[in-house]
Amino acid sequence: MAASADETRGGLWQNVEVPRAGEYKLWVRYADWTGKSENFLVRVMQQDHEVFRREFGAADVIDPHDETSSYWGWSFAWDSAPATLAKGPARILIEIEKSAGARRQVDCLLITNDLAYVPNGRSKPDFAAMRYLREFSSTRSALSPLIEAPSRRDVPAAWQRPKIAGRDFLMPWNITREFWKLYDKPPAERPLYPFNAEPIDEFVKMYAGQKDVPIFDSKLVVPVIYINDMAELLKEGSSFRHYLTETKSPFAILINYGAANFSEADGQAAWELLNGELREQFLGWISGESVGYVWEEAPQFLKLAPEMTRAQMLEALRVFYSDALKRKWSAIFKTPTGPMWEKLIPAQSTSSTSYAHALSEWGVRLLGMETSAVQPMTAMRIAFTRGAARQYGGNFLYYHAPNFGDTATTFTKQQNFAGPDNFFHSRYGATMGPSLSWYRKSYYLYYMSGASAIYLEQGFDQFFKPAPGEHPFQLNPLGRITDEFMKFAGKHPDRGVPYTPIAFLLDPAHGWEMTDYPQWPFGVSQINRSDRALRELLGAAYYPGPVREGEPASGERQTFVPGIFGNIFDVIVASEALRIPPVRRGVTTIVQSPKESSPPAVDDEMKYRQPLNAIDSYAAIVIGGRIEGPLTWTQKVTEYVEKGGVLVLNSAQAKPLSHLTGVWITGATAEADQAKCLAPGESKQNLSGQMFRYDRIQTRGAAVLMAAPNGDPLVTVNKIGRGEVIL
Repeated sequence: MAASADETRGGLWQNVEVPRAGEYKLWVRYADWTGKSENFLVRVMQQDHEVFRREFGAADVIDPHDETSSYWGWSFAWDSAPATLAKGPARILIEIEKSAGARRQVDCLLITNDLAYVPNGRSKPDFAAMRYLREFSSTRSALSPLIEAPSRRDVPAAWQRPKIAGRDFLMPWNITREFWKLYDKPPAERPLYPFNAEPIDEFVKMYAGQKDVPIFDSKLVVPVIYINDMAELLKEGSSFRHYLTETKSPFAILINYGAANFSEADGQAAWELLNGELREQFLGWISGESVGYVWEEAPQFLKLAPEMTRAQMLEALRVFYSDALKRKWSAIFKTPTGPMWEKLIPAQSTSSTSYAHALSEWGVRLLGMETSAVQPMTAMRIAFTRGAARQYGGNFLYYHAPNFGDTATTFTKQQNFAGPDNFFHSRYGATMGPSLSWYRKSYYLYYMSGASAIYLEQGFDQFFKPAPGEHPFQLNPLGRITDEFMKFAGKHPDRGVPYTPIAFLLDPAHGWEMTDYPQWPFGVSQINRSDRALRELLGAAYYPGPVREGEPASGERQTFVPGIFGNIFDVIVASEALRIPPVRRGVTTIVQSPKESSPPAVDDEMKYRQPLNAIDSYAAIVIGGRIEGPLTWTQKVTEYVEKGGVLVLNSAQAKPLSHLTGVWITGATAEADQAKCLAPGESKQNLSGQMFRYDRIQTRGAAVLMAAPNGDPLVTVNKIGRGEVIL
């Protein structure tokens, strides 16, 4: 919660359930300003009675000599108060009743009956699930397998990466305009390869006519031009056109914060060129951190409301972006163009998990993603993007930017914001962003995770002429890492295919994003139980990610999590069947009929394009969160299990698949704080923990794997055909 210093009335609330009656301690974390008040009130209501009331922020909690407070004038602080709570529903309210000496920023709230517990930084209490995963990670106790090892491991067709312009991997690179000005000179008087560097004159002096050039002599590099230069560079007779004709090189166009200005004749000619002579070379429009840079039209054309379902929100977003992109491209090229989804390369950072599958369904063929060092569990984010690319027959691109919040690691003059003018915003310098290890690990992680392309946001930042003193023009530390990686990729082009035997199956309009701002799906939908369930499910899959989240932030600690299960997951969605013809890269139109209530009759090639067929590529499917909308997906899931797949779901998700579970959900609930494992061959486990509520069931053919102390089944497995359903 945030409120200005002069705010006198406001608040928010959250309903919770107290598992046990007793004595608790309520902790709250908030911004504590040195020498100023930041008053706010916390109340707890139970059965229409106020059972807790405490004002926080009236006095300093943090020592004024604290290092962080000394820098910024404030620091996050924990403060607490005792509370006596009854078992049952409660409402927690955080309220503003008067003005304060400084703005109010309440970060999080914690209630615990461990009265000795004292929060430390952002760390969470040691919940039972995290304790169990920590113990398992250290002992690696043998567990009874729930997935049979296949007799052979053929690579599923959906996992085979389509070629991009005939290549398995490439590195689109922002090329300086100076290269195109030099291109028509004799080779001995200019660099032989497209390049970008700072300072340019030093690069030209050192590498004119040279065949051995760090980074840029690699066949992986393909040129990217800026949209502002497109009108000039696409003209008949331009050096850029000469280069494309002579080399047949693929190329892309960066559209970040830019636009092109054509005459009517030139615009139409450029459109014909990109869709005719150059269509097989044109990779598309690189759109960093945005879906096409059309947001300025959102206030006029995009209407979202919290009362809409997420499916309605996603459809409104599809219509908005499609129409806005049509207007954008048609205005630039002075001719009807359509939205050009198949040529858009959107590389979102936050929201990439929300939109990955939707963008692919809308027609994106090369799906980008940007990660910075403040976004936890990079492997999890890759699972969304890679899963979407596989499900819709596309590829994915890594948009590489060395950022850590508003800081970046850079060795250039052009982007070095280290002085006082940028104290409260961007601070770019040699040691200000993520480490060089983060930079190196990002390259190799994405390459080995199946990315078809890696694009550097800057590109001019790989060389320098260091000082003081006279030193030769050379690769800077980032450039040395890039050159090392490119040589590795060139030497090992056959990197194989990432093996991901397990997929999480989500609703197509899930909207989930754990690091978005303001962390609401699609920006307006309130967080619900499905969102919280997804966070816990994916946190367990990528443990110790949830633990690392609470540790002091660094460029590597939260991002590169050594998941105890490995990089073995993809995320797919329960999309309805679509009439999508086979995609031929370079074709500018994808014909897609409206969704139907049942799968259309299609030939084999068309059937492969049905997104939900992707589940056949996985040994196990875990349903994540709540899947809404038409139930056509359940037929495919049933076929998947009957043919040998393993399906994992919980009782809240079971209704549309009740014919597979082998249990009857009675409608009654019970509570327990421990469980026992009944699976054959398992050693005794400590499964005690917090109080939890469960749906009571009766088995109707399913076997019990785990039970409550009273014998109630908690986890069951049911054989269906050649497969199994775990509930």
